Amino acid sequence: MTLSTTIKALAAAEELAVVSDFDGTLSPFATAIYDVEINADAARALDQLAHLPRTTAAVLSGRHLEGLQRVCPLREPVLFGGSHGAESSWQQTELTPAMHEHLARKEEEIRGIIDRFPGAELEVKPFQRVLHLRSLELENPEQAAAAYEAGLALDTAGFPRTAGKSVIEFSATTATKGTWLEALRERTGATAMVFLGDDITDEHGFRALHQPPDVGVKVGEGDSIAAVQLADVDAVAHFLTELATARAAAVQ
Repeated sequence: MTLSTTIKALAAAEELAVVSDFDGTLSPFATAIYDVEINADAARALDQLAHLPRTTAAVLSGRHLEGLQRVCPLREPVLFGGSHGAESSWQQTELTPAMHEHLARKEEEIRGIIDRFPGAELEVKPFQRVLHLRSLELENPEQAAAAYEAGLALDTAGFPRTAGKSVIEFSATTATKGTWLEALRERTGATAMVFLGDDITDEHGFRALHQPPDVGVKVGEGDSIAAVQLADVDAVAHFLTELATARAAAVQ
């Protein structure tokens, strides 16, 4: 199926949900966590989609909700999912004592890695603690690789751990982008869903799709179960713009 045929089929859905990852999908990567900027065309297309009848637009990110809304200018009716699906803009989720204890232990251990490998960084999120190595990679790739191995060696104590591009994330929840997409489908009654993402964590989302009529869109290189592959953020912006135009014509 060609890309234009895929867009035409999505646009004709009775109830359409369009969901995109943020970093590496709507915005290029940056060394500093908050030094990112969304592609203006992609933002415009998602906003247009969110205001169309029988259409839901959402951003689903590994960033926690507060951090995501700090870098993403989109607002309601666009929906948001944070912390890889542990947070939703329409509800609040609380940590249990066991979850608090696990996160405190991981934070202490990550700080120990940072002491050994200066330049490594810790990100504190409501449901995760994250070892970031992008800055260190630019300065000293060998040290970054050693720090990555040290992060992989930490005991997960039965809780989830995700190793991504220059990051290792320790989570206190079993929620994934896949479970979030399933909840969104139930909430919206979507008969077709498209999810765009670039990282390993996005494969959880792709696995939750029913392709077709759903469509997974892998951004960048690498193996994926997604049905469509796009080169980069600019290609994502073009895809979303074409989809918004086709959807508007179909529902208005």
